[in-house]
Amino acid sequence: MVCYDTWTGTVTTRSPMTSPRKKFASAACSGRIYVAGGGGCGGSSSVDEYDPRSDRWRVVSQAPRRRYGCVGAAVDGVFYVIGGLRIGSASGADQPHAAMGAEAHVYASSMDLYDVEARAWLRSRSLPGGGCVVAACAAAGHVYILASHAVELSFWRFNAQRKAGGFGEWARLKAPPLPAQARLDSSVRFSCVGAGGIVVLVQVAGCIDDLLRRSGRGERGMREGLRTTSLVTVFYYDAICKQK
Repeated sequence: MVCYDTWTGTVTTRSPMTSPRKKFASAACSGRIYVAGGGGCGGSSSVDEYDPRSDRWRVVSQAPRRRYGCVGAAVDGVFYVIGGLRIGSASGADQPHAAMGAEAHVYASSMDLYDVEARAWLRSRSLPGGGCVVAACAAAGHVYILASHAVELSFWRFNAQRKAGGFGEWARLKAPPLPAQARLDSSVRFSCVGAGGIVVLVQVAGCIDDLLRRSGRGERGMREGLRTTSLVTVFYYDAICKQK
């Protein structure tokens, strides 16, 4: 892991995580960094905590679900592990395909909540409309989630303010529009970040992996192709203004 100092522009090497991971959820919460899900071969069920003051990692819990490709967010001392694919199964290969499909759907449209102070898992929550989580972030005391439903998008707000009342309430918001030439398939990617009271949603139509697979070109050709075939759209959602 590396640390980037935004004031000086310097980069320093810090301690590595307890185990290699990829496509995991992460978030800063109560002065520490938490990661969950993802992992290498076989995935990981551990939740790791990083203390930037001591530059040390430690395992603090085991997640109730082993997720891959999940998203992280944090509000009011709770670390949210959102969406992703199911890794492993308690019943293994003997589980019927229908049951496995239903379980995968539960993972893709749900989130696990970890109280970092109590070191305890709260009740898991699911999107009221189902779907597959494609992006999520925290802003202004809420968790914002963008979900895909194959032919359309839905945009949700989860009240994560445990001390202000209304905790756990969902509200469906107006979803961002899709470009006319884009489809909700592997050629569209989303990223979401909360900046104060603003939710910034970045949409990329024509991602590198998809273009490489379709064109069969090398890295140089791919970079040239991105200049003409990729479409980047940025949406801003005022989380504070919309709550008034």
